[in-house]
Amino acid sequence: MVCRKSILIGNFIAAFLVAALIGPRFAGAAEIFSLDESIAFGLKHSPVLKEGEIKVDQADMDIKSQRGQFLPNITTGYAYNQVFSEYRSGYEESDFLDQENNTLSLRVNQPLFAGFENKNRFDRAKLGKAYQATQLDLQRLDLVYQIKTLFYEILKIKYDLSTIAQRIKRLESDLEVARAFSDNRIAPYVYVLQAEADLEEAKQNLWQSQTLLFKNSARLKSLVGLSRDQAMVEFDDRFDVPIDPVAQDLDACMDRALSHRPEMLLFNLQTRMAKKDADIQKGQYYPRVDLDFGIYDTDKEYDGLSSYDYHTDYWTVGVNVRMNLFDGGTAYYQKKRYLLEMDRIATEKTKLKMEIEEAVGVAFNSLKEARKRLVSMEKGLAASQESYNRQKKRFNARIGTISEVLDAQSMLARAESIKSQTLLDCRIYMAQLYHAMGLGQSPSDPSAPGPSGSGQIKPEMDK
Repeated sequence: MVCRKSILIGNFIAAFLVAALIGPRFAGAAEIFSLDESIAFGLKHSPVLKEGEIKVDQADMDIKSQRGQFLPNITTGYAYNQVFSEYRSGYEESDFLDQENNTLSLRVNQPLFAGFENKNRFDRAKLGKAYQATQLDLQRLDLVYQIKTLFYEILKIKYDLSTIAQRIKRLESDLEVARAFSDNRIAPYVYVLQAEADLEEAKQNLWQSQTLLFKNSARLKSLVGLSRDQAMVEFDDRFDVPIDPVAQDLDACMDRALSHRPEMLLFNLQTRMAKKDADIQKGQYYPRVDLDFGIYDTDKEYDGLSSYDYHTDYWTVGVNVRMNLFDGGTAYYQKKRYLLEMDRIATEKTKLKMEIEEAVGVAFNSLKEARKRLVSMEKGLAASQESYNRQKKRFNARIGTISEVLDAQSMLARAESIKSQTLLDCRIYMAQLYHAMGLGQSPSDPSAPGPSGSGQIKPEMDK
């Protein structure tokens, strides 16, 4: 009766696992996302990037606004006033008689020279857009890294669920045998207790993994921008496939990181923006030259003196020159401030360079070590699997004990768990290396997220 009950429980668990792991794939409403599809979907729909995209658009408006400083300023105006004469004596001036004045004017002001201030402000606006675009590239790079990390976690959990299901199946079989031997007094009851404890531990691991799978899937779904009504979503891929090759030369990875990391481009742009700010302040001491042109239409009507009424049209043209001779040193010290800002940026850039080199070195060597562990772990797992199979054969041949089978089963379970963690380590370290190098995908992938050059100008890299 006990054996039959355990078999029924085992069949229920197996059916549950099949429904949990395989069933959703055949549900018509489910949509399956691979890693590349998740990244592409996230880069297009993730709310994390919306703010950065708006800032790029705002910077583009700043460029268009500064472009207007080169164009003429055209103004028009209309003036109407009445003059009331309260008292007069002696010779009468017509300007002091009761009258109505109407004046219509059109003025055009064209800057001819503004100390290069307009040009420098326009160039700085273009640098500002390139800066915001590079900030958006940095957000994309971070988003890709987060997606990859969560995706690999999900793949590991699914891989663990598969191995746990196999482990539960083995433990149920071992438990049934242990109970049969205990009932026939061939083996002590302690082996039944050991098998039951191992089985319950495996079930707890199963439930914990299922909860963690739901939690990480929900996080990834939110990260890539999937809506709430898209409930049936599977994030799927192969977890145990060979890992993509990575550059074997650490120096090449360092060079790529220093030329592709958005933070390095940001510091270069900050330096150039500070230089433009200093040039703008320097331009305060240059002369300003404007061309003015105006057209005026004036109409005067005198109360009761129509012979004095007149209408006149005239135009004016002239050149205005202004020059700031002294402002208390305001522009001079502002210029010095921006030059000091350039020195501060250079110091921060040197610090960042050291941090990038450290991150690349750590990720490169960690990945190298994890790949070696994976090769060793594959051999260890194969040995554990063979050991378990041999112990089962020895036990079935009545030359081994149930204790040896349970010990081999525990060893196999540990090997499976270590392999799963090693596979995750390899993928996480590779994601860290690509992130440290400023790349979203493989270095050979031309579509990899990275500096997009979406600004109006290309950020120059310092040699």
